[in-house]
Amino acid sequence: MTRFSLSREVPAGTALVGMVAIMLTLAGCSAVDDLAYGRAEAAYANPQELAQARGGALDWLPADAREIERVASTRADGTESLLFVSAEGLDGCRETDRLSAPTMEVDDAPDIYAIDTVALCGDWAVAEQDDAYYAWTPAKEADPSTP
Repeated sequence: MTRFSLSREVPAGTALVGMVAIMLTLAGCSAVDDLAYGRAEAAYANPQELAQARGGALDWLPADAREIERVASTRADGTESLLFVSAEGLDGCRETDRLSAPTMEVDDAPDIYAIDTVALCGDWAVAEQDDAYYAWTPAKEADPSTP
């Protein structure tokens, strides 16, 4: 019986080339996801980090907001959604019936269709469930032509 054996010698640098190929593939998938679906996701520890990334603060966002997750459109339409936790809650917003839902969905966000009222904070609709807040824009509730 003939026994075959494979050489265990690997050319120098093969592991490095393999790792680079894997990293480029993963980075490429993220870029394709951003382009194909028109969305970019990011997480922030506090409102200051979010304001720096957005290029401006959200006046209605509580100062103690944390665990902020943002999904924003990569197109020039201004569509974005936030999920955050706050003990302070919202200030300067008014309650209204929920008419819209987020276009940019955030993973692990509350079920928006189980919520009947939202806070209207400027152009944003904000739903609350157990100290978790789910905010999105554009909000139909902010449209002055909406009855």
